[in-house]
Amino acid sequence: MRATFLEMKRPGPHRLVASSRSSSIVVQSSVGAGFSEIARRSGLSTMARKVEPRDVTRYVARQILNETGQLSEVARRLGLSSLDQAADLADLQWNTPRRGDAT
Repeated sequence: MRATFLEMKRPGPHRLVASSRSSSIVVQSSVGAGFSEIARRSGLSTMARKVEPRDVTRYVARQILNETGQLSEVARRLGLSSLDQAADLADLQWNTPRRGDAT
């Protein structure tokens, strides 16, 4: 789809993705630009509502939590090392007692 779109705008060879030799910044930028274009062209992202890759991760995290009821499963499936990160992505409000805090 992107190749066809680019060909219509400007004939010639086009670099659609970053290569293995590209810096991490170039790769991230390329993926981000591609995601933004897909979100915009599909109607998910509009002038009033911006959709970012993190929104997809948040959606998946909430789905996993709703499906399993286990925050640890959210962390495992998303490859997270922290339950706090999993809770944040799943929009789960939780407070853990800190050392020295009254319970």
